[in-house]
Amino acid sequence: MADIPSISSGSVGSRFVSQADLDSAKQQRDAEWKAAYARLGQEPPPRPEEDADYDGRSLYERLQSQKTAKQEEWDEKMKLSNQFRSLEEDEIVFLDAVQEDKRSKERKLKDQEAEELLKFRE
Repeated sequence: MADIPSISSGSVGSRFVSQADLDSAKQQRDAEWKAAYARLGQEPPPRPEEDADYDGRSLYERLQSQKTAKQEEWDEKMKLSNQFRSLEEDEIVFLDAVQEDKRSKERKLKDQEAEELLKFRE
């Protein structure tokens, strides 16, 4: 057990920073910032909050939410185009036959009316 390094000693422990160290470093930066403005004789502007745009989610969760948002946007854009599909060959043939039948009935009706008008005029 003696050869396993502990977290508080050695190279592993030196990589971590405590919240107290972060707070003291922030206070020191604030003091230096205020002192610099005091030397200039100006009032320091209010500091922007650093945690304003902090997102506590993991990178995976943020990427998943972006991916979901993009997918929903694409689905919304393609919603109308997904409602229509191209006609198959047998459907085209059927519709052409129906249209030709309708045209022939209209032609016969027109010819019949023209013939009746001719008879009436005679």
